[in-house]
Amino acid sequence: MALTPFSIWWSVTRKVGFAAYSGTGLSCGFVWLRFRRKFRRGTGIAGLALLLAMIEFVLALDMVFEWRLALHSFCGNLFMKYNLYDRRHPIQAMLLLALGLALVFAASRVFRRYHGRTGVLLAVSGVAMSITLWLVEIISLHEIDAALYHQVSDVMVIALLWVLACGLTLLGAGIEARRAAGES
Repeated sequence: MALTPFSIWWSVTRKVGFAAYSGTGLSCGFVWLRFRRKFRRGTGIAGLALLLAMIEFVLALDMVFEWRLALHSFCGNLFMKYNLYDRRHPIQAMLLLALGLALVFAASRVFRRYHGRTGVLLAVSGVAMSITLWLVEIISLHEIDAALYHQVSDVMVIALLWVLACGLTLLGAGIEARRAAGES
């Protein structure tokens, strides 16, 4: 697969993903700049905003360089190399189950730690959704791909989910920034 970071062949879906992730990364970066002097490990918005910005920028870069698709191809080639391609469905289903269990475990820990901090919970939920979508694309179970890559007008469903995830992250970071500004 040829990586085409600056190709004129960018689809609307890819443009939407890049805009959503880079815009969210910039917004979280601005929140970090605003509150970075008040950074204390484990508290406040600055550390969270910096982490969110870094994750969102990596996901924006993924839209440019399509690392998730390269990893998907690499995994598919491994299945073919070891003659498992025809038997990959149960493996993919187990990987998705493990991903779901890891997500539930992580969500329960975050909820317990940040109970009552709506902004943190929303921001982390948005990032978790983005990372989950990224991993689901790599695992690439056909039935899920059919739903994610379904076209709605000129854009795939997955792009709408990227926008939703970024919206949750932005909303959560905004709530936390507003709370932090009120504490100043």
